[in-house]
Amino acid sequence: MRAADGLLRTLIVDDEEALAKVMQRTLRSRGFESDVAFSGAAARELIDSKEYALALLDVKLPDESGYGLLGELKAKHPDTAVVMISGVDDPELGKAAVEHGAYAYFVKPVGATELYLAVVNAFRRRSMEIDYRANLQRLESLVAERTDQIDRAAKVQAALLPLSPFTGEGFEVAAHFAPAREISGDFYDWYPLDGGRLAVTLGDVMGKGLPAAILMATVRAALRSASGHAASVEQGVEQAAGVMAAALEVNQAYVTLFHSIFDGATGELNYIDAGHGHARLMRSGGGHELLAQRGAPIGLLPDNTLVPGKVVLEPGDTLVVFSDGLLDLRPDLATKDVPLPLAARRAPTTQGIVDILAAGSGERDLPDDVTVLALRRT
Repeated sequence: MRAADGLLRTLIVDDEEALAKVMQRTLRSRGFESDVAFSGAAARELIDSKEYALALLDVKLPDESGYGLLGELKAKHPDTAVVMISGVDDPELGKAAVEHGAYAYFVKPVGATELYLAVVNAFRRRSMEIDYRANLQRLESLVAERTDQIDRAAKVQAALLPLSPFTGEGFEVAAHFAPAREISGDFYDWYPLDGGRLAVTLGDVMGKGLPAAILMATVRAALRSASGHAASVEQGVEQAAGVMAAALEVNQAYVTLFHSIFDGATGELNYIDAGHGHARLMRSGGGHELLAQRGAPIGLLPDNTLVPGKVVLEPGDTLVVFSDGLLDLRPDLATKDVPLPLAARRAPTTQGIVDILAAGSGERDLPDDVTVLALRRT
């Protein structure tokens, strides 16, 4: 600590002129420069013209209480450390001094060694508090920056999802999406293909947050690219899996996926269920079917064989696919033989179906992302 740098200058405020000058000489002999004021008014003039690292304040001044000056000093210069000095040995006065922001309370006369240690300790504590506030400010800035980045990422992710519902020739499709965090590893997608066909996808990347969301975008882009020119739904998923492989391996992740191609003219739905398993077919006559074909998640096994499946939707039939996060809201759906709730089966639109199934997802903290998709042949 060096007084020459100006940052550790001390202000001594005491109406006992002789005592104040003794403290000033004591501090100077140990390398600390200080100014002296014998009243509150004189102290204010110095405080307004200079910056002090430490103030030694007498509790009883001729024109006011040292506590009033303490409060004003801490308000104007919060980085200034304050030590109160009094001629009265009263624990309540000491307690009041600390409660008003003083570092310590000493009773006169203060010995040279005691004064030196009080000043050194006050400077050390002040330095630690300044560093703490600076680190806290940096941390808050980083958190605010990251929060802003996450908010923007969530908006980008939301923009990737198609608007729901969507109606085309011979079909109606809708989805409900509720992320457990700001951004998600779940996704749904649909887009038209040649020949009046429609690609419909629901995927769930292992994990949550930003890494899962980045992988989700990779999976979605790979499927879109492959589906446009693949000869079959199986070939499209195989090509997409090849594109995903490196990213999944690096992140030690995998994807459960339900990907299908629907022909609205014939009602034929060709699909790949890669470890997903949550797909139900509601027949217009009230029947309830599970899709039989299912394989392993993509990225889980080194040599994964995709198992294609096919089913025909008659007019009024509805395919419902959901992520496993829905099971936290509706544990009954974990039993595959249990039909979907009656209200969902009777819903007149696909949007009504998914909203009923996902009811409550926006009103509670979710342990996992909730995504529900419904495709109906009209």
